[in-house]
Amino acid sequence: MTISVVLPNYNHALYLPQALKAIFAQSLLPNEVIIIDDASTDNSLSLIKKWQDKHPQIKLFQNKITQGPISSINQGIRAAKSDYLAFCSADDFVLSGFFEKAKDFLDIHPEIGLCTGNTCHFNNNSSYLLSPDQVSLGEVPQIFSPEELLKIFRKTTFFIHSNCTLYRKKYVEDLGGLNPRLKSYGDWHLNCQIALKYGIGYIPSFFGAFRLSDNSYAKKIKNSPELNKIFQTLMEEIEMNGLAKIYKSTGLIAQGGIQFVLFLAKTKQYRHYFPLAFIKKCHFHLNTLLKKKNLPKMEDLDSILYTDCES
Repeated sequence: MTISVVLPNYNHALYLPQALKAIFAQSLLPNEVIIIDDASTDNSLSLIKKWQDKHPQIKLFQNKITQGPISSINQGIRAAKSDYLAFCSADDFVLSGFFEKAKDFLDIHPEIGLCTGNTCHFNNNSSYLLSPDQVSLGEVPQIFSPEELLKIFRKTTFFIHSNCTLYRKKYVEDLGGLNPRLKSYGDWHLNCQIALKYGIGYIPSFFGAFRLSDNSYAKKIKNSPELNKIFQTLMEEIEMNGLAKIYKSTGLIAQGGIQFVLFLAKTKQYRHYFPLAFIKKCHFHLNTLLKKKNLPKMEDLDSILYTDCES
């Protein structure tokens, strides 16, 4: 079984070397790294081509007009030729062991749709300071069926992060990839769909780190005047796909954030989702307040966090 990395880029020349160095420092290298440059105006293209000279796995696609990250990712999915997909961001990075551990687990368990681990976050210019960002589901690798996940989503704040997840490509394709109308909520909805249909593998290792930035795509969407329209579309998708009962009974919508929860309260047709979603959102915040400072041990992380990125 093989791995394709899909990496969209738009004007992230400053951060891209760290992302690429992390990918090519993996114990198991991907078979292809598909970079979709979304009409960048910085020096991203020249930088990517330098990396391409060193790493023939890199396949560069150039958009003449900016399409946005979701369309770029879908372009990468269509171009991918491997069995498994990893969605990487140009301003984030993966951690050591991710591809090898997740691939081995998916190879052994062909029935599950994805394999995920734990993730960390870091402030915009402090990639050497990592903070855990996820509820652990135990200390050993496990499989969780759709039925078991219902209980987990109902009782915990467990969240499937895309940056620490390896996907079985056929299931991503079966669901049509990421829905462009859902913008930054598209990967979350896709993760829930795959997990609730096929089950997941979980490995209690840190697989990825994502950047907290006011300039991130997700942050821009949250501040967009179209946000309620996106929520409306997402609710229509949930109900059209027969997931309404599950999302309501588990409070899963709380994972969409406080703005999504408040949208439920303000929108009469969806108000019946609100009570449990609100309780779950309070649960999220309580966990954050009480979270132990259990930082990942630095010796367990890849040396990319300390060495200068290649130019």
